[in-house]
Amino acid sequence: MLLMPLAIDPIWVDRAELGKAGLYYGPDTSSISSSVLRLDLSPDTQAYFAEGEPYPHARARWHKWDGATWPVLFTNEATGEPDLVASAFYWLSAWQEVTCVERDQHGRFPYAASLQAALGTATVPVVDAYREHLAGRLVQHGIRFERRKWGGAAWAMCPTYDVDYLRKWRKGMIYREVVHYLLCNHRSVPVGDRLRRFGRFLADWLRPADVYRSAFERLYLETKRQRGTATFFLKAGVHGSNDVSYPLDDVLLKRMLPRLQKDAFEIGLHPSYHAHTHPEYLAQEQARLATITPPVSVRQHFLRYEAPATLRMQERARFRIDSTLGFSECAGFRLATCFPVQCFDAQANRCTDVWEMPLAAMESALFNRRGLTLEEAMDESETLLQACKHFGGVAVMMWHNVLWDELDHPGWGHHFTETLESAAGQGAMVASLRHALSSWLQVEV
Repeated sequence: MLLMPLAIDPIWVDRAELGKAGLYYGPDTSSISSSVLRLDLSPDTQAYFAEGEPYPHARARWHKWDGATWPVLFTNEATGEPDLVASAFYWLSAWQEVTCVERDQHGRFPYAASLQAALGTATVPVVDAYREHLAGRLVQHGIRFERRKWGGAAWAMCPTYDVDYLRKWRKGMIYREVVHYLLCNHRSVPVGDRLRRFGRFLADWLRPADVYRSAFERLYLETKRQRGTATFFLKAGVHGSNDVSYPLDDVLLKRMLPRLQKDAFEIGLHPSYHAHTHPEYLAQEQARLATITPPVSVRQHFLRYEAPATLRMQERARFRIDSTLGFSECAGFRLATCFPVQCFDAQANRCTDVWEMPLAAMESALFNRRGLTLEEAMDESETLLQACKHFGGVAVMMWHNVLWDELDHPGWGHHFTETLESAAGQGAMVASLRHALSSWLQVEV
């Protein structure tokens, strides 16, 4: 994974066969020819991974290169050289999620328990900084490489749309407006404010098109306007109070899906709330969606993901792409990279057939969880885009079809269109998860 973005496919040999060229990673680098690029294996690395304990953040060492300092998790203390391979493995294998027992109220690995939170590196793809440092050393040793491209573009942006609901004005939402906001807020909210909100509710309710349904189509149109494609994640099952059902033969979907498929948009599965640990739920929902189109990509509802159980279920179900691994509370790179990652089953010590397209941000984390203003949310999103552009990676962004609902989500639609325009204007390939990964791997996924 360190070498793949540099389009280097290593040939593995014993160190005695290296001769005077190549790259060596292991102990006792002093016995290796100086013409070989030598990467230190920290002596205590293997012991750490054998113990299976959480990583103590105070152990990280900060190394300076390219005018910035970067946290390296394993360093050969005798030589002072960073162990880039072991450090990258820790992040990319989701090792911290396997060793951390803390979970939030939805059973998710929490940002507060992450190493990114402890080190303050959530919006910095640390592994990609390791790779850039390694690339400089490759050049010094005369090892040539050519960076992978995204269909000819230097970087990519994948807009993804989670469709949790097809209608806003369901019975529960109407009850909320009439009973909760209008009648029960009499002590905390002035009557004028309550009446104004009720008036806005009536105006929204009486519109010819439900705001969530019109947003579904507008997401498609705005993406096309930027000459891009995107991934729509549809639900195909309900197994709890955190799921809202809608039929896959809904008139809106029957009208829109042929247009999406004609324009090469992707349809992925958004499994039900409990499906991340229930293989039978995942299989049922996958089969239901497959009656429309066989899904290649999946994103778990509420970003619920239990490593390695969820990964194993996805692999058995023959999904090729997951895009769940982002933080639910904030923006940032949960695997410390903005590049595709071949998912690794840490407990079984093996690579899988599933690729992770790491989620950089979702709009509800910016606005609801962190309470950012529109300007602050735009600044945060632009920071992520610039990081992905700098390293030549992919910015996977998530929005819901609640955009342009100015009653409950003011400014969210503007955030979407501005972010999309910014990425496209800076030369990013704007594409669905499947198309982006296929372009990058240069093989159909």
